Amino acid sequence: MDKIKNIKFGLKTYSTNTEFAAKSEELIKNNLIDYLEVLPVLDSDITPFLKVDIPYIIHIPHEEFGLNISDKSRHNFSLKIIKEAQNWADLLKAKYLILHLGFGEIKNAEYFLKNINDKRILIENMPYKALNGLRMTGSSVQEVKRLKGSRFGFCLDFGHAVKSAIGLKKDYKEYIKEFLKIKPDMFHISDGKTDDLKDRHLSIGKGDYDFKFLLKCINENKSRIATLETPKSDFNSVSEDIENLKILKSFLNE
Repeated sequence: MDKIKNIKFGLKTYSTNTEFAAKSEELIKNNLIDYLEVLPVLDSDITPFLKVDIPYIIHIPHEEFGLNISDKSRHNFSLKIIKEAQNWADLLKAKYLILHLGFGEIKNAEYFLKNINDKRILIENMPYKALNGLRMTGSSVQEVKRLKGSRFGFCLDFGHAVKSAIGLKKDYKEYIKEFLKIKPDMFHISDGKTDDLKDRHLSIGKGDYDFKFLLKCINENKSRIATLETPKSDFNSVSEDIENLKILKSFLNE
């Protein structure tokens, strides 16, 4: 890879995994990761995370937790979730808040976002379809541009982009290049299958994504921040994360 630049890698966890904060602090001290991305489950305790002085990014709870800004009937509840996530971001001094767009009418998402004023929010691109089979808002380059506008940033989820490309019958690498033109503020990275429309976040090496290509995309982007989104058998353990990071970083040296 031409002239490897400094890519900052982070791990993702739920706020209910309270042991993860202290373990992440040790990983940061050992230069294995650079930050922790936390999804604050509604009404969970922030105290264990306040005790650890590390860089944070907040992932706003998504459709699995009831948030859906594309569904007008969910707007009040979605706003409650976002406000709590913003409070976590304030207390933890988080750099960004990442937002899923849900599924439904894009005009509902547009209306909702008009009432949100927070420059820390990054719009995340979505896979072609949700797990319930419905088409997701923000799965296309055009929809991300439309909803991001000039008010929000952008988180490029590589796996979601691949699934969108499959649904639209496009070459996934060329489609990712289109997303890169939006100038991502950060990335989500995992493995997956290029012949499967369903969004599956697989461990590195368990799918067939081209990680030399994906890391090159990050390396050539102005902002080079990437959260690992791979599965774990034990949510409070970091051993599987370390192994995934080791495999992922090995592609940087090829």
